[in-house]
Amino acid sequence: MEEWYFLIRRPFHDLDTTVQKLVYDSYYQFVYRDINLILHDHALVEDVIQNAFIKLISKGPTLCSDNNLPAWIKLVTRNTALDYLKKIKKERILIRKSLIKIRNDEFSEISVTSEVESKWRNEMLHEAITELKISYQILIYLYYLEYKSYKEICQELHITEGALAKRMARARKKLLQIFLDKCGKQ
Repeated sequence: MEEWYFLIRRPFHDLDTTVQKLVYDSYYQFVYRDINLILHDHALVEDVIQNAFIKLISKGPTLCSDNNLPAWIKLVTRNTALDYLKKIKKERILIRKSLIKIRNDEFSEISVTSEVESKWRNEMLHEAITELKISYQILIYLYYLEYKSYKEICQELHITEGALAKRMARARKKLLQIFLDKCGKQ
């Protein structure tokens, strides 16, 4: 039934409702396969076909010629589908950008929180170090702040590595105890 091509050229609202349905059903069958190959989603295909059909019935009566009417119908429908894909792609890009911004905001909040906690922890640690005996403070300073090896510390303090290991263990244990007391975590 190819007469429906020419019925699109007439004012659609003037047509009988059964003829309108026949025209739409014929149009639907004519373009469905092509649009489904583009979109691969039945619900989207139906939306695009309906939108394209509205374009066709609004532009149809203003066409100058009947030449190649089926090609024009397919072209309008295909372009509607492609426009829809472009729109979806833009929306996906905007959604991705907003999600990335949200994630970055979350990370910046986390990093600010982490930075504040880290500063507070460092302050508590330095306070705890100052409460250690001077001999323990020197060991902690040389090993953790000046990054000296056990061998270098032993040479500098004229002690054996065994003695240094014991003193470092005691210094760490005492430092941990003072630190936890300061933080209220005993």
